[in-house]
Amino acid sequence: DLEFPAVSQKVKFSKDGKFFMATGLHPPQVKVYELADLCMKFERTFTAEIVDFQVLSEDYSKMAFICMDRSVNFHAKFGAYHKIRTPRFDLLALGFSPEMYRINLEQGRFMSPVVSKSQAINCCGISPIHGLMATGGEDGLLECWDPRSRESIGELDIAGGAAITAVRFDDETGMNLAAGNKEGIVQLFDIRSSKPMITKDHMNGVRIVDIKFHAVGMKDLGSRKVVSTDTRSAKIWDTATGNNFTVTPPHLSPLAKIWDTATGNNFTLRLSERCGLLRRQGRDLAYCPETCDLFVVGSSPEMYRINLEQ
Repeated sequence: DLEFPAVSQKVKFSKDGKFFMATGLHPPQVKVYELADLCMKFERTFTAEIVDFQVLSEDYSKMAFICMDRSVNFHAKFGAYHKIRTPRFDLLALGFSPEMYRINLEQGRFMSPVVSKSQAINCCGISPIHGLMATGGEDGLLECWDPRSRESIGELDIAGGAAITAVRFDDETGMNLAAGNKEGIVQLFDIRSSKPMITKDHMNGVRIVDIKFHAVGMKDLGSRKVVSTDTRSAKIWDTATGNNFTVTPPHLSPLAKIWDTATGNNFTLRLSERCGLLRRQGRDLAYCPETCDLFVVGSSPEMYRINLEQ
């Protein structure tokens, strides 16, 4: 069940850590898996390709999907609940345009757009600690926003004109911000300074697609880690020194995303038919899940199951 007819695209865990969601093609569809039973719970198809999605509840009962036809689809436990169409290619505010639209989920309507100084916005990140939002522009402009204001509270050209493709606040203090660009460079900032603390080059020359801060299981390692992923590899490195902790082997490329949650489940999604599960340096990076099983997929049709306790 852990595969799609053509390609897998996006993966997420539910906030309670009990469910795993993946989208793919063809047809456009989402599959939800229950980790306790190690099986697929259900799948749903769409009329347009899914660009991204967000889990709105603790489990899978409320989800929002943005699709290629500029529609936002809201799903509940029983299935599709409501569908709206955005005036531009934006969700929660942003797409390939300078405007950021806000959809009020309680009122079910669009709020007035906020305009960025960048010519187009590629990505955004929101801090769960203080609520600030950061956006990365196509022209390399990093902007920070206070949701209570319609103007950016600060901007910085960090990429020298190279498009910013991923931004992320750390979820422990909210004081660190990481941004990656299309040339494969990740910069780690203290939001109180305009100079980066660490500049990490992936040395692949391809865009950064995702960044995560990792704290689970790090108490004895002396420092938190950053998980940065480009389209060819994922690197886990130290926030204090920038030294690599581990790197995914090249034969796993191309990578689309690496996902890491507080449950200790680490998934690596490749632009292929299958979603692979990566457990590298696992006992140092995270606590083992209750099942203590490792699933390995390759070019063959078999999926191998390894019990980590044995």
